[in-house]
Amino acid sequence: MISMPKIYVILVEPIYPGNIGFIARVMKNFGFKNLIVINPKVNLSSKECRIFASHASDILENAIILNSLNECCSKMDFLVGTTSKIGGDYNILRIPVSPRDLAYLLSEVDGDVGIIFGRETYGLSNEELELCDVIVTIPASAEYPVLNVSHAAAIILYELFLILNRPFFKGFREASRIEKNILINCFNELVNLIDYPVFRKEIAKVIFKHVIGRAFISGREAYTLIGIFKKLIKELKPSNLMEF
Repeated sequence: MISMPKIYVILVEPIYPGNIGFIARVMKNFGFKNLIVINPKVNLSSKECRIFASHASDILENAIILNSLNECCSKMDFLVGTTSKIGGDYNILRIPVSPRDLAYLLSEVDGDVGIIFGRETYGLSNEELELCDVIVTIPASAEYPVLNVSHAAAIILYELFLILNRPFFKGFREASRIEKNILINCFNELVNLIDYPVFRKEIAKVIFKHVIGRAFISGREAYTLIGIFKKLIKELKPSNLMEF
């Protein structure tokens, strides 16, 4: 069975009509239609936005405007954050994949996927990145690694277009966001029950969330892991009582 994710481009607090228009245009170039704009600082119906959008004004007309990022997060099965500030072992919130890796990962998803582009001024905060299942960054010159948001959108959407338009077959159902959240919550409760330093527990929770985000596990796999975690939790709890 051929499977395709439903991609939503999410812009957080954009301030320049040129960027909004260009992103709408590049979305249409590569066959993406779903635009969500969080707390925009400019009217999407303005003449400037439409000029930059060119023949993609319908993307602007059909855009969903929300007041906060949290309003759309719960409606997505998978969230992708974008950043030019990459991390490492000591900044795990910013450990990224490349646009091409992201495209291959998303080729195994058939749910609603939100790709979040941050503000033109400072991008996405750590708190906003923490909402995401995976972080993507575009490798660029160390002399000037920060791309304009519309250029970044063009590169990421191009890579997605190349991979998602290739026929492929899928033999399993991707775990839903609800199933992933239950799995993550079970892991978190299990970690809380073991003898381990508090700060290492918090790091372990974040790492597990990222691993689940990159793993694209099936519903059956999530169900099996949830069952194992619940059994361990039951055995470790002094009262042997579970509360979910």
